[in-house]
Amino acid sequence: MNRYLLLVFGVLLTLAPFASAQEVEWKDPSPHAVKFVTVEEGVQLEVLDWGGSGQTLVLLAGLGDTAHVYDDFAVPLIARYHVLAITRRAFGRSSAPATGYGYARLGEDVMRVVDALGIDKPIVIGHSFAGEEMHELGARYPEKIAALVYVDAAFNRGDDSDNEAYNAAAQGLPNLPGPGTRDMASFTTLRSYLERTQGAAGPEGHLRAKFLTNPDGSIRGQWTPDLPIRQEYTKEMRAAYNPYNPAPIRVPALAIYAVPKSVEDFMRRGSTSRVRFPEDFIDSTTKDPALRARVEKLFQLERARFEGHANWFRQFARQARVMEVSGPHYIFLTNAADVVRQIDDFVALLAVSR
Repeated sequence: MNRYLLLVFGVLLTLAPFASAQEVEWKDPSPHAVKFVTVEEGVQLEVLDWGGSGQTLVLLAGLGDTAHVYDDFAVPLIARYHVLAITRRAFGRSSAPATGYGYARLGEDVMRVVDALGIDKPIVIGHSFAGEEMHELGARYPEKIAALVYVDAAFNRGDDSDNEAYNAAAQGLPNLPGPGTRDMASFTTLRSYLERTQGAAGPEGHLRAKFLTNPDGSIRGQWTPDLPIRQEYTKEMRAAYNPYNPAPIRVPALAIYAVPKSVEDFMRRGSTSRVRFPEDFIDSTTKDPALRARVEKLFQLERARFEGHANWFRQFARQARVMEVSGPHYIFLTNAADVVRQIDDFVALLAVSR
């Protein structure tokens, strides 16, 4: 689990490079304004602003995603908050300089957006890879950040002690098949595939930023930054994880983990480490006690992983709060109401403690 991002980016390194996502005649229905903020000479970041009033929330996407992954999630929040999201450098419509992909620089990018827009002590909410940027913010800028919310993003990435046991338990257990030609025929069919296999597809704007299309509207493949930039990201990640020693954060923090509460949840909803199991395999576990026992073993290891990361986070963050949501890695898409409720409860606690 702690090497999850390196594995994901290793896959991206093998994909054919594309200079940019193909423009399509399509209008984004999400009610945001689009801004571009200069964070250093020649580097601008795309910022989406949904408006709203109250405490400002700044949303950071996971690796490979853009701010548009929050096009739907942001909308119910604007009744109580001012909501913005940032696309990090090299993704989407943000600039792609040759360097600047270390966590300190990426965190500095976020702060430069906050300063440029005159935002007073926002709560920063980030998914997955964004946790590393948030560590930087919480350690280096506690006077400028009110709090942090890690959405399946708070992991001790230096601990791989459970990998051997986990991989042994997972060996031979099936994964869902990848998308076929029919699934890639259009954004409609791709959405259906993702909803069927991952529980949610995400907003249309997110899909159009993440995938390229052919002239006939079929999906050509996943968009990636150019190879030298992918190599820069990977180099910085390896350097940060060997050893992994981020400075402790000095602001209140909530970590929401995607972790199954039961074997059935694990099989049907997935977890941080994997998507759900195929339906026919789930059915077969009801008739094969040995097969069921193997899945139960993997589930117990999944729960132990969560406990290990949660205990690490409680020591890492001086004012830590840990919560669970049963679902896959993109829990803010599959379990949006649960995640929003956790954010609301956390903000209420912050108000009481002031």
